[in-house]
Amino acid sequence: MAQNGDNEAQSPEASEPTESRPVGGTEFSWCKAVPLGTGVTVLGLLLSKRPEIPVLQNALHNLQNSHPILRSKIHLDPSTNTFHFLTPASPNVQVQHFDLASTATIVQAHSNGDHDPFHTLLEDQMNHDTWHDYAPRDLDVLYASVFTLPHDRFAVFLRLHTAACDRAAAVALLLDLLRLFSGDGTGDGTGDIGEEKVSSAMEDLIPEGKMHKPFWARGLDVLGYSLNAFRFSNLNFVDAASLRRSRIVRLQLNEEETKNLLAVSYQLNLLSFFFWLFSWWCEILISLACLLNENDIFYTFLVFMGFKAFLYHF
Repeated sequence: MAQNGDNEAQSPEASEPTESRPVGGTEFSWCKAVPLGTGVTVLGLLLSKRPEIPVLQNALHNLQNSHPILRSKIHLDPSTNTFHFLTPASPNVQVQHFDLASTATIVQAHSNGDHDPFHTLLEDQMNHDTWHDYAPRDLDVLYASVFTLPHDRFAVFLRLHTAACDRAAAVALLLDLLRLFSGDGTGDGTGDIGEEKVSSAMEDLIPEGKMHKPFWARGLDVLGYSLNAFRFSNLNFVDAASLRRSRIVRLQLNEEETKNLLAVSYQLNLLSFFFWLFSWWCEILISLACLLNENDIFYTFLVFMGFKAFLYHF
């Protein structure tokens, strides 16, 4: 039995040599954002068979070997207000297991009228304040938990700091975990899990000259952000004083609603195809016009590009 709280399964302080690198610009933004309530990536699996904890832990250790940043700790230097990834040489994640009684206590404490315990546990994992304060100690970027649910069901959750694993990377991570977890934790023989080195920051991986946007491109981005803000201008805060908490909204469609959605999607795709076909024919006609009258090439090209951009925007 485990208790869910500040005494969660923190990996032991590494006595072996660790590799260190400062976080990049994007990683620094996530490190600053997480204490404010965003930047936590949660992966959840609902199982009908009891997971073998040693197999799961072995699979996670293989993931940490394959992706070394997952075995890192986040270190804050208060004197300079800078963050570093401290990566030990060996994997260190500890799987925290909750029996049926402790899981029921957590669900009862955090349930908001939802009768699905998996949904309640998912929201609890998202709102867990693991990285609320970096100062007292170095904190892991990966935590794993297994919860025992009624009716012989089990929930496996991985909670990750988004500086180490964002939503896009989480999809690939989940596929790797399922492949490893399907066997004895070492995979199914279709691929080798090797030890890698800690990758550089995202900004360091972008080729020189590709990272800087032109002046006009940045201007268009700023204009787009301003226009998109009007979409939310009619949303009012009903309660702005209570404690902020992330919630998950699930949308469920019946058979008739699904058919209507597919029909509208088909109509939009068909309309887009005719717009593309019309644009292609316009391009041919303008090319022929340019061959007949070379003096109007520039103006014709401008008119066509404006018309084409209008169609794509529409």
